[in-house]
Amino acid sequence: MGIATEELERRIRSCTLCRLHRRRKNAVPGEGPLSARVMLVGEAPGRNEDLRGVPFCGAAGRFLDELLKIAGLKREEVYITNVVKCRPPQNRPPRDDEIEICVKNYLRKQLEIIRPELIVVLGRTAAKALLNEEVTMAVDHGKERKVRFSGRGIRAFVTYHPAAALYGAATRLKLREDFSRLAEIIKAMKA
Repeated sequence: MGIATEELERRIRSCTLCRLHRRRKNAVPGEGPLSARVMLVGEAPGRNEDLRGVPFCGAAGRFLDELLKIAGLKREEVYITNVVKCRPPQNRPPRDDEIEICVKNYLRKQLEIIRPELIVVLGRTAAKALLNEEVTMAVDHGKERKVRFSGRGIRAFVTYHPAAALYGAATRLKLREDFSRLAEIIKAMKA
């Protein structure tokens, strides 16, 4: 891990820039290789993530591992993070100011360090933060977009957040279909 990365993680773990730090147990910077070609970005840490300081380590994380397998990926080869690095109270959606602070101070820097070729955007909150527009998951899931960060175009693949699948079989099926489509994109990237 480079000095810039270690410093960024330290800043995330000790951050007090918004109200979310007051109730957190652990900020969750993200994890994965800094050379990852694929970056997954979710909304915010949940209860298990807050307790352990690791992204996607609960039930949604176990389902995400299944989805990664469908896409021909291993957790060890992707970088996984969230838009917001601290758990919002009662798992409420992050507020606009909380998102803005984390994107400006942390997520943009992570994107600059890792320089992924593809971002898998998990859910509406992540889509709004990364695409800078509202999306309707029922319409926009499974689609590829382009985003610009630091003057560089990056491919983005929009899908549901894995936690949404825990509450509905239809969303679970859509996620599996989306990750099957993602497998085609990944194969083309590796060719």
